[in-house]
Amino acid sequence: MNLGLIWKLIKKEAELVLNDHSILLVLLAAPILYFVLMGSTYIKKDEEKVSVGVVDLDLTKSSKSFLNKINATQKVDITHSYTSLSEAEDGMSKFEIQGIVSIPKNFEKKLKKNESSPIGLILNNTKFLSSNDINKAVNLVALEYAFESRKKFFESKGLNPSFAELKANPITTQINAVYNSTNNYGDFLLPALLILILHQTLLIGLSEGIASDRKKGVMQISFKESNDNFLNYIIGKLGFYLLLYSAYMLFTFAVAFPYFNLPIKGNFFALIGVSLVFFTATILYGWFISSFFKSQAIAMEIMAFTSYPVFLITGITWSLDQMPLLLQFVSKLIPLQPFFVFIKKHAIMGVDHLLYTNEIVHLLLLLLIGYVAAFLRFRHLQKKMVIKEMVPDRAQQV
Repeated sequence: MNLGLIWKLIKKEAELVLNDHSILLVLLAAPILYFVLMGSTYIKKDEEKVSVGVVDLDLTKSSKSFLNKINATQKVDITHSYTSLSEAEDGMSKFEIQGIVSIPKNFEKKLKKNESSPIGLILNNTKFLSSNDINKAVNLVALEYAFESRKKFFESKGLNPSFAELKANPITTQINAVYNSTNNYGDFLLPALLILILHQTLLIGLSEGIASDRKKGVMQISFKESNDNFLNYIIGKLGFYLLLYSAYMLFTFAVAFPYFNLPIKGNFFALIGVSLVFFTATILYGWFISSFFKSQAIAMEIMAFTSYPVFLITGITWSLDQMPLLLQFVSKLIPLQPFFVFIKKHAIMGVDHLLYTNEIVHLLLLLLIGYVAAFLRFRHLQKKMVIKEMVPDRAQQV
């Protein structure tokens, strides 16, 4: 391994990238643009004041009190009042509201008799986050209101307040939300999105560069400039991308995570070290796959096309063990999968290092697989180039 030669190849790669506007756009403009776009989209992290309509057929003090308590919750805003259920459903169809709370007649009368009085709740599940917020808010208020109503009923029967409270609510639940205590969507999704942005822009930019090299014959020249040494070539060729995305990685964890109030509970240097393994494995995989393309456009299209499928099968949006076995196997071959799990355990949960050792070993194994695959591909292309050079020479001898 020749360090001077490697540094020369890194500088040459940087010049090639700077002179190619397409690659430059992907590697420099795209990560910044997507960070700003995704960040501004999820900057609030959670929905507040989801629009709700009500149909109060009881119109009593109890029904109004119940609705006021719902309206006082953080995530619900009663914006419309309707005289009938059909009118309210028409309002939902027009997207005036995301849910309907319907209070039946005799609501107050049944409460005073300690009888069941069902509350109607109609949710627009085309926006499942909004519907979940409404459902949670209404049910919490209903439980609280039912408890108060039962307590007053037992007190009216002559029970002392403490005994009435115990009888009204014999079973209590203590909920301790950890790791994402506010249960918001931004804290769940943003860490994965920021990593995915870096992953996909890296692969797209790298694939365009490698495809361009093959098309223009630059790869053959680079092989010779590296003295046909794999380590010289691969470190020199890919070193620029590793340096650039190491800088992006530091920006992500040191600036973006704090800005969006995303936690890093584990050791920061361990996070950086494992991230370097992840990016190195990704770059080797990227070079191996990209070496089969000779068109920048096709390489970019294929890498861009895989963005969403790759995100889906890495287990972020859906449990990996619930996927078909074939997809589980494919997912295990993608460095993103163990890295996402590592980020969740190390940065977000802050668990003991022994609990994410498997993910580190997994990444190291994929790094080895990527290295071997890239090495074998390098030797194959090297042999093809030697054969092409020999054919014209033989033709000239003849």
